[in-house]
Amino acid sequence: MDDTRMGTIAGLRKPHARTRAATTITLMVALAVPSLSSCTPHDAGGDPSPPVAGEPVMLAITGYNYTNRSIGSFSVNGQGGGNIFVSTPTSGGGGRACCVLYEPGSPVPKVTVRWQTGGCYYHKKVEYSGQVYDALYPFFEEREVAVAGPIPSHPEVLEVHFYPGGEVQAAITAEASDPRLHLDSTREDKSRYPRCPNDQKPAE
Repeated sequence: MDDTRMGTIAGLRKPHARTRAATTITLMVALAVPSLSSCTPHDAGGDPSPPVAGEPVMLAITGYNYTNRSIGSFSVNGQGGGNIFVSTPTSGGGGRACCVLYEPGSPVPKVTVRWQTGGCYYHKKVEYSGQVYDALYPFFEEREVAVAGPIPSHPEVLEVHFYPGGEVQAAITAEASDPRLHLDSTREDKSRYPRCPNDQKPAE
Protein backbone atom coordinates (compact mmCIF):
# COMPACT_ATOMS: atom_id res chain seq x y z
CA MET A 1 0.00 0.00 0.00
CA ASP A 2 1.21 3.56 -0.76
CA ASP A 3 1.64 5.22 2.60
CA THR A 4 1.54 8.67 1.02
CA ARG A 5 -2.23 8.41 0.81
CA MET A 6 -3.24 9.72 4.15
CA GLY A 7 -5.78 11.99 5.83
CA THR A 8 -6.14 13.98 9.02
CA ILE A 9 -8.84 16.20 10.43
CA ALA A 10 -8.22 18.21 13.61
CA GLY A 11 -11.25 19.10 15.66
CA LEU A 12 -12.41 19.82 19.19
CA ARG A 13 -11.12 17.78 22.07
CA LYS A 14 -13.44 15.30 23.72
CA PRO A 15 -12.65 14.97 27.47
CA HIS A 16 -11.61 11.49 28.59
CA ALA A 17 -10.02 10.17 31.79
CA ARG A 18 -7.55 12.63 33.40
CA THR A 19 -6.35 14.54 30.41
CA ARG A 20 -5.96 18.24 29.88
CA ALA A 21 -4.27 18.03 26.53
CA ALA A 22 -5.65 17.55 23.06
CA THR A 23 -3.88 15.37 20.53
CA THR A 24 -4.32 15.32 16.81
CA ILE A 25 -2.68 12.36 15.12
CA THR A 26 -2.33 11.20 11.54
CA LEU A 27 -2.66 7.51 10.74
CA MET A 28 -1.44 6.44 7.30
CA VAL A 29 -4.37 4.48 5.96
CA ALA A 30 -4.36 4.69 2.17
CA LEU A 31 -6.80 7.48 1.76
CA ALA A 32 -7.02 10.87 0.12
CA VAL A 33 -7.86 13.89 2.26
CA PRO A 34 -11.64 14.47 2.35
CA SER A 35 -13.38 17.44 3.89
CA LEU A 36 -14.88 17.21 7.38
CA SER A 37 -18.37 17.38 5.95
CA SER A 38 -17.78 14.22 3.91
CA CYS A 39 -16.82 12.14 6.96
CA THR A 40 -18.96 12.10 10.10
CA PRO A 41 -18.91 9.97 13.26
CA HIS A 42 -21.41 7.15 13.77
CA ASP A 43 -24.87 8.24 14.85
CA ALA A 44 -25.28 8.51 18.62
CA GLY A 45 -28.63 6.73 18.71
CA GLY A 46 -29.58 3.21 17.72
CA ASP A 47 -27.34 0.50 16.29
CA PRO A 48 -25.19 2.08 13.56
CA SER A 49 -24.68 0.29 10.30
CA PRO A 50 -21.17 -1.01 9.60
CA PRO A 51 -19.05 1.54 7.72
CA VAL A 52 -18.94 1.17 3.98
CA ALA A 53 -15.64 -0.15 2.61
CA GLY A 54 -13.72 2.68 0.99
CA GLU A 55 -15.63 5.38 2.90
CA PRO A 56 -13.42 6.95 5.61
CA VAL A 57 -14.54 7.15 9.24
CA MET A 58 -13.18 9.38 12.00
CA LEU A 59 -11.34 7.73 14.89
CA ALA A 60 -10.72 9.40 18.23
CA ILE A 61 -7.16 9.10 19.54
CA THR A 62 -6.27 8.23 23.11
CA GLY A 63 -3.07 7.37 24.97
CA TYR A 64 -2.27 4.96 27.81
CA ASN A 65 0.83 5.48 29.96
CA TYR A 66 2.05 2.50 32.00
CA THR A 67 5.44 4.07 32.75
CA ASN A 68 6.26 5.88 35.99
CA ARG A 69 6.54 9.37 34.46
CA SER A 70 4.15 11.64 32.63
CA ILE A 71 4.86 11.74 28.89
CA GLY A 72 5.25 15.40 27.97
CA SER A 73 4.16 14.91 24.36
CA PHE A 74 3.82 12.30 21.66
CA SER A 75 2.96 12.14 17.98
CA VAL A 76 2.13 9.63 15.29
CA ASN A 77 3.46 10.09 11.77
CA GLY A 78 4.58 13.62 12.68
CA GLN A 79 1.13 14.82 13.76
CA GLY A 80 -0.28 15.45 17.19
CA GLY A 81 1.03 16.30 20.61
CA GLY A 82 -0.04 16.60 24.20
CA ASN A 83 0.89 15.07 27.51
CA ILE A 84 -0.18 11.74 28.98
CA PHE A 85 -0.42 11.32 32.74
CA VAL A 86 0.58 8.03 34.33
CA SER A 87 -2.24 5.50 34.24
CA THR A 88 -4.31 4.33 37.20
CA PRO A 89 -6.50 1.21 37.53
CA THR A 90 -9.34 3.18 35.92
CA SER A 91 -7.61 5.72 33.68
CA GLY A 92 -5.11 5.22 30.88
CA GLY A 93 -3.72 8.69 31.45
CA GLY A 94 -4.21 10.10 27.97
CA GLY A 95 -6.93 12.07 26.30
CA ARG A 96 -9.38 11.65 23.49
CA ALA A 97 -9.04 14.00 20.54
CA CYS A 98 -10.62 14.33 17.13
CA CYS A 99 -9.69 12.93 14.69
CA VAL A 100 -7.87 10.29 12.68
CA LEU A 101 -9.30 9.13 9.36
CA TYR A 102 -9.38 5.41 8.64
CA GLU A 103 -10.68 3.66 5.55
CA PRO A 104 -12.49 0.43 6.56
CA GLY A 105 -11.24 -2.60 4.71
CA SER A 106 -7.80 -1.10 4.10
CA PRO A 107 -4.68 -2.79 5.45
CA VAL A 108 -3.23 -0.79 8.31
CA PRO A 109 0.53 -0.14 7.98
CA LYS A 110 3.03 0.53 10.70
CA VAL A 111 2.92 4.02 12.18
CA THR A 112 5.80 6.14 13.43
CA VAL A 113 5.37 7.00 17.10
CA ARG A 114 7.55 9.67 18.68
CA TRP A 115 7.33 10.36 22.42
CA GLN A 116 9.18 12.17 25.19
CA THR A 117 11.39 9.91 27.29
CA GLY A 118 13.09 12.46 29.53
CA GLY A 119 14.78 15.84 29.51
CA CYS A 120 17.18 18.26 31.17
CA TYR A 121 17.02 21.90 32.26
CA TYR A 122 19.31 24.63 30.99
CA HIS A 123 19.69 28.39 31.44
CA LYS A 124 17.96 30.43 28.77
CA LYS A 125 18.34 34.17 28.46
CA VAL A 126 15.62 36.49 27.17
CA GLU A 127 17.31 38.78 24.67
CA TYR A 128 15.20 41.91 25.14
CA SER A 129 15.19 41.84 28.98
CA GLY A 130 18.30 39.89 29.89
CA GLN A 131 16.26 37.72 32.24
CA VAL A 132 17.57 34.18 32.72
CA TYR A 133 15.22 31.27 33.42
CA ASP A 134 15.25 27.48 33.36
CA ALA A 135 14.05 25.91 30.11
CA LEU A 136 13.34 22.22 29.61
CA TYR A 137 15.08 20.41 26.76
CA PRO A 138 13.03 17.23 26.10
CA PHE A 139 14.54 13.93 24.97
CA PHE A 140 12.53 11.91 22.45
CA GLU A 141 12.48 8.40 21.08
CA GLU A 142 10.95 7.40 17.76
CA ARG A 143 9.88 3.97 16.61
CA GLU A 144 7.75 2.23 13.99
CA VAL A 145 4.77 0.49 15.59
CA ALA A 146 2.41 -2.00 13.94
CA VAL A 147 -1.30 -1.36 14.50
CA ALA A 148 -2.64 -4.60 15.98
CA GLY A 149 -5.70 -6.32 14.54
CA PRO A 150 -8.33 -7.44 14.12
CA ILE A 151 -10.11 -4.21 13.22
CA PRO A 152 -13.67 -4.07 14.67
CA SER A 153 -16.68 -3.71 12.39
CA HIS A 154 -17.41 -0.30 13.96
CA PRO A 155 -13.99 1.31 14.48
CA GLU A 156 -14.09 4.35 16.76
CA VAL A 157 -10.77 4.79 18.59
CA LEU A 158 -7.04 4.61 17.83
CA GLU A 159 -5.23 3.63 21.04
CA VAL A 160 -1.51 4.06 21.73
CA HIS A 161 -0.14 2.13 24.74
CA PHE A 162 3.21 3.04 26.32
CA TYR A 163 4.72 0.26 28.48
CA PRO A 164 7.62 0.25 30.97
CA GLY A 165 10.90 -0.44 29.22
CA GLY A 166 9.97 1.46 26.06
CA GLU A 167 7.51 -0.94 24.39
CA VAL A 168 4.74 0.78 22.44
CA GLN A 169 1.61 -0.85 21.02
CA ALA A 170 -1.21 0.56 18.88
CA ALA A 171 -4.71 -0.73 18.19
CA ILE A 172 -8.00 0.35 16.60
CA THR A 173 -10.99 -0.39 18.84
CA ALA A 174 -14.77 0.07 18.86
CA GLU A 175 -14.55 2.17 22.04
CA ALA A 176 -11.89 3.36 24.46
CA SER A 177 -10.62 0.36 26.40
CA ASP A 178 -9.84 0.07 30.08
CA PRO A 179 -6.11 0.24 30.89
CA ARG A 180 -4.35 -3.01 30.03
CA LEU A 181 -2.24 -2.76 33.19
CA HIS A 182 -3.95 -1.81 36.44
CA LEU A 183 -1.14 0.15 38.08
CA ASP A 184 -1.24 2.33 41.18
CA SER A 185 -0.73 6.01 40.40
CA THR A 186 1.51 6.37 43.48
CA ARG A 187 4.32 4.85 41.36
CA GLU A 188 4.69 8.17 39.54
CA ASP A 189 8.14 9.69 39.64
CA LYS A 190 7.63 13.43 40.08
CA SER A 191 11.29 14.30 40.59
CA ARG A 192 12.72 17.17 38.58
CA TYR A 193 14.73 16.34 35.49
CA PRO A 194 18.49 16.95 35.93
CA ARG A 195 20.38 19.97 34.63
CA CYS A 196 21.93 19.83 31.18
CA PRO A 197 25.76 19.70 31.05
CA ASN A 198 27.20 23.17 31.76
CA ASP A 199 23.64 24.51 31.99
CA GLN A 200 23.66 24.77 28.21
CA LYS A 201 21.07 23.68 25.68
CA PRO A 202 22.21 20.38 24.11
CA ALA A 203 23.26 20.50 20.47
CA GLU A 204 20.49 19.61 18.07
